[in-house]
Amino acid sequence: MDALDIAEPGLWILLGLSLLVIAGRCFRVVGEDERLVVRRFGRTRGVRGPGPVVMWPVLDREVRVPLRLEPLELSCPGAVTRDGVTVQVTAAALTAVTDPVRFATAVESPAAATAMAVEGELRRHIAQRDLAELPALAAYDHAALADRVSETSGRWGVEVVLLDVTGVQIPLSGGLAHWLESRAGAR
Repeated sequence: MDALDIAEPGLWILLGLSLLVIAGRCFRVVGEDERLVVRRFGRTRGVRGPGPVVMWPVLDREVRVPLRLEPLELSCPGAVTRDGVTVQVTAAALTAVTDPVRFATAVESPAAATAMAVEGELRRHIAQRDLAELPALAAYDHAALADRVSETSGRWGVEVVLLDVTGVQIPLSGGLAHWLESRAGAR
């Protein structure tokens, strides 16, 4: 028996296992609530899914993009009203991905960027209100506010579907005492 004859079955087994591993890495299954953004050599090749997807293991890179509604819990400590009182506002938002390619390529974390955009818009919204107007803020329809945030977050492929202010807290401090004095002086 020759040494080549003995190694031949082991070589075929190793070659077969290597092909199985490569074939296994070529196939992906994309769920119905997500999309796969495929990039080859740094360029976007397209959006794939749902279902089975074939990719080249060395050439293609994938970014999974969730299409589910994602909730955001927000807290804006230190928001200042028009009359100079510092308040803490808590809010909830629902976001949805509208453009998977922008979501995958725009910023490092589109969810965090959207949360910062919502917080900034809430701060501007509070700055346009007096302290006496804040109790009605929870009952206010925030669709226009959500649309303004969606204009910003649309660059990242994210839309704010719903925005709701869940609470406004007024910390007892010198700012509140100053506000009460100014209101008493106005009467």
